[in-house]
Amino acid sequence: MAVAPLTAHLYPSIPLAWALQSAGHEVRMASNTALAEQITAAGLTAVRLGDDPTSAPPRIPDEELDRFSEALGFEPGSHFGRLWEAIRYYTVASCARYYPDAEGRQPLADNLVEFARDWRPDLVIWDPACPVGSVAARESGAASARLMWGSDYFAWIHGRLAERASQGDSYANPLAETLAPIFGRFGYDYSAEMLLGDFTVDPLPAQLPLPAGLRRVPMRWVPYTGAAPVPQWLSQPPSRPRVCLSLGVTARTVFAGRDERVAAALDAVAGMDVEVVATINADQLGKDQKVPDNVRMVDYLPLTQVMPTCSAIIHHGGFGTFFAAAAHRVPQMIVTEGLGSAQSSTRYLEARGAGMSLPSDGLTAAQVGGELSRLLTEPSFQQGADAVYADMTAAPGPGEIVPILERMAAQYRTRD
Repeated sequence: MAVAPLTAHLYPSIPLAWALQSAGHEVRMASNTALAEQITAAGLTAVRLGDDPTSAPPRIPDEELDRFSEALGFEPGSHFGRLWEAIRYYTVASCARYYPDAEGRQPLADNLVEFARDWRPDLVIWDPACPVGSVAARESGAASARLMWGSDYFAWIHGRLAERASQGDSYANPLAETLAPIFGRFGYDYSAEMLLGDFTVDPLPAQLPLPAGLRRVPMRWVPYTGAAPVPQWLSQPPSRPRVCLSLGVTARTVFAGRDERVAAALDAVAGMDVEVVATINADQLGKDQKVPDNVRMVDYLPLTQVMPTCSAIIHHGGFGTFFAAAAHRVPQMIVTEGLGSAQSSTRYLEARGAGMSLPSDGLTAAQVGGELSRLLTEPSFQQGADAVYADMTAAPGPGEIVPILERMAAQYRTRD
């Protein structure tokens, strides 16, 4: 299993790795060196591919982002430009150093492919943001499968551009421009097969829109949010409604600094008869922000521990947080910046009546407080959360799909 160097991409893969390992298969989880400790803490075998890139790719000029939006058929300045910048950044970050080392190597990519050639797996399961996993599968003669952690933007962008090309519109393919050098480094051309693998393991409920034409193996999302001892205070049932405030692991590492969403939420709950557990750090809080007496600040706490005790959650819309709450039928408020997984999770949440969303721009404490009161008192939100839970648990669990993966590995493996 090959994972891009992000905790938020590692966690969704761990339950499937457990299932395969428990079925008697040898499992190796490959990522950057920094994630090795988290992999081994989860009881899995880590393969260190090297350190993170020493430098980031240059920012994409606004005019190029606008061309990307136009190529997809949307207005310049739409959120699709920002979405592409994020996809490009993380895709390239997981595959290559932007400046090769003294030996001309791109360690994350080269080490993964070399390990696969030597270890000769039967199946390579890779994070879509780590597309060099597709190369590792081809080079080792293994079957190639993607494991999704969110909406399938890769297949959607590929299909959208192909559709427009068939209508006579001619636009550059940004996926091809980005990934062709990575695939070409190992002698492969960019193609739909390299981009999408032989099949896709998809843990998102069927009620979410899916790109057409994929070989898809549905799987239930089983939340894993890290491991830590349960604090003693959490063992006691709350005396009043407990609300969790969390902005995800990526927000505190990649997008460090004061977060205005935190300020609005803390100001909103100051006068409410609730207990708040805020899994945020001091940087996100800011120096001058007052913490109300009814708020417990916790720098780190696995959401799977706190969610069973919660009546509501306020979060950023990432699918890891979304499904940690959904697994315990918790109504949700998403405060979104209109980018990435939050676009899909928000639409799904509201369509099911399991919560509401608020835009982060211009967010006020009054808005958060008013909507949180509704979330805690209106029965329809709990009914919607029950519906999301039913959607989620309708798919087979990771252990149940192991025989399917065994058959598909044998079907698509090219090595005798």
